[in-house]
Amino acid sequence: MILGRRRFLETAAGAALPRPTERPAPPDTGSDHERFMRLAIEEAGENPAYPFGAVIVGTRDGDVLASGVNTMRNNPVLHGEMAAMNDYVRRHGNRGWADTTLYTTGEPCPMCMSALVWANVRRVVWGSSIDELRRAGLHQIALSAREVAAAARPFYTPDLLLGGVLADRTNRLFQEARRLRRHTTRDH
Repeated sequence: MILGRRRFLETAAGAALPRPTERPAPPDTGSDHERFMRLAIEEAGENPAYPFGAVIVGTRDGDVLASGVNTMRNNPVLHGEMAAMNDYVRRHGNRGWADTTLYTTGEPCPMCMSALVWANVRRVVWGSSIDELRRAGLHQIALSAREVAAAARPFYTPDLLLGGVLADRTNRLFQEARRLRRHTTRDH
């Protein structure tokens, strides 16, 4: 198997395929992924009932270029990833996507992953899987980010699709949100 652009075959638990030894290690170590996932988790705090937070980071320099949180009450398409993409366009225009990495607390749904494909965001990192989101009582279309990427293979080849980063924290976040939604529903 050829490595490089095929790194998206990483496991849901986040274990990466071995890197060729002749190349220097890129700046995206596990600790970098955790650092940026913490920022996505901070964003998620803006909507404790639906804690989908996302940040877009410059792949080369690690600069945070945009952020977003789920605001579906205002607009049904404004999932955390979509809100972050809108923020990116406001700040940087509709260019440079291939040089970014999106970090999100929950695996992108088919709508969000499709938008990332169309924008050519080649690096996507998430915490909780779609299955975990469903266990937390959040309706999800049972189509993984990897399946969406695979369906776009004729024109899209991701460099990295990595799930499970800080999943213990994001899973807890979504379970707490479930309790919050139940409590809020009973009060209204």
